[in-house]
Amino acid sequence: MLLMLLLCLLGMACLCLAMPRHFEAACGGKPTAAQARALRLLGWGLLLLALWPAVRAAGPSVGLALWAAALTPAALLSLLLLCYRPRWLAPLLLPLLVWAPAAGRGRKQVG
Repeated sequence: MLLMLLLCLLGMACLCLAMPRHFEAACGGKPTAAQARALRLLGWGLLLLALWPAVRAAGPSVGLALWAAALTPAALLSLLLLCYRPRWLAPLLLPLLVWAPAAGRGRKQVG
């Protein structure tokens, strides 16, 4: 479940940074059209990828509900970072990108 939460947070952060206003607050400049498009694609891709560990762990019906529930704290944390510490959002992405695969590998098989 940690992997799902990290992927949701990364996806939401990328979608936030795809918007010119948030990109400027976090990075200090306007994104190019290619950067905004890449961030949007990466954000949606990460959100869809976050669905995989949830469905794998809890089955399709419960996994989908868990994934939908994980979107809320991810969006809230992205929102709070953008409101109070926008410069922290972009530097936070790289460690999360490195840590997310490690979080997926540390999972123990039950049964």
